[in-house]
Amino acid sequence: MGRLRLLAITILLALLSAGGPALAEVRFGRNVYIGGHDFSHRRYGSVHIETTTRRPPWYGCRWYRPGSHYQGRLIRTRTQICNLRQIPSSQRRR
Repeated sequence: MGRLRLLAITILLALLSAGGPALAEVRFGRNVYIGGHDFSHRRYGSVHIETTTRRPPWYGCRWYRPGSHYQGRLIRTRTQICNLRQIPSSQRRR
């Protein structure tokens, strides 16, 4: 009974931790695609990728200055925020 309870708690914790935003550190080089969009040859050390329900009316990438606000968050450093639609896998470049 104890092992079954431990297994159930472990599975529950794994499911709860999987629901957050994806945080990835990527060194942009050749042939880097995120959601079907080309991010090759960018000169950034990391990127924060998340999906939100509140999407702004514009699509594409914009630069934000330090001290500005985006979706209730304070931008601390010069940041490029990209609002992109995922390209279906059947239409992506290979």
